[in-house]
Amino acid sequence: MLELSGKISDGVVLNYCVSPDYNDMALEQIEKGAKEAGRTLDEIDLLQLVVCSVDPDEDKARHAAKWLLTQYLAQQPHIAKASNTPQSIVEKIQSILGWPATKEQVEEAMQHVPDELVDRISASGTPEQAKAKVQKYINHGCTCPILYPMADNVQLMIDTFSGSGVQGEKLSIKT
Repeated sequence: MLELSGKISDGVVLNYCVSPDYNDMALEQIEKGAKEAGRTLDEIDLLQLVVCSVDPDEDKARHAAKWLLTQYLAQQPHIAKASNTPQSIVEKIQSILGWPATKEQVEEAMQHVPDELVDRISASGTPEQAKAKVQKYINHGCTCPILYPMADNVQLMIDTFSGSGVQGEKLSIKT
C-alpha cells in the first residue's frame, strides 16, 4: 500500500502508535513507488498521526497515553505488529480486556504496558519532552505531524506546540 501511495498519491498518512524509526521503512516503500512513477519523495506530503500527551508531570502524561495505547495494542493487531510490541505483552493485555473493555479492565491491563514502549511510540511527557519526540518523527520524514491529544489538558498541548520551534512544514492538532 505504501508503494502504491508513492506511485499515485499526493500524500500519505503514515501509521501511528509506531516509533519514528518505522518511518524509515515506510519512506523506502513510498519512494520506491514514486520512482516507478517518475516522481520523487519530495513531491509527496507525509502526514502522521502522533499520540501526544503533555503534562508538567511526565508520569501523568505517560499514564494518559498508556490508556489509549493499551486498548489499541489489544484490539488492533496490525498496530501491535507495526510498533514491534512483544507478542507476550499483547497476549497478556488481550487476556484482561473484554469487548467493550471496561475502565477497570483497561486500568488493570495498563500495568503490563512498559513505560519504554509508551516513550517509543508516542510523544508523551513534559512539554519539552513532547516537542523533542515530535521532532524525531519529523527527523524521520514526517512533514505534517497530526497531534492526537491524550492528556486532560489539551490547551497545554496546544500552547506547547504553538510557535514551538519544532522544525516541520506543518503541524496539525486533532481535538
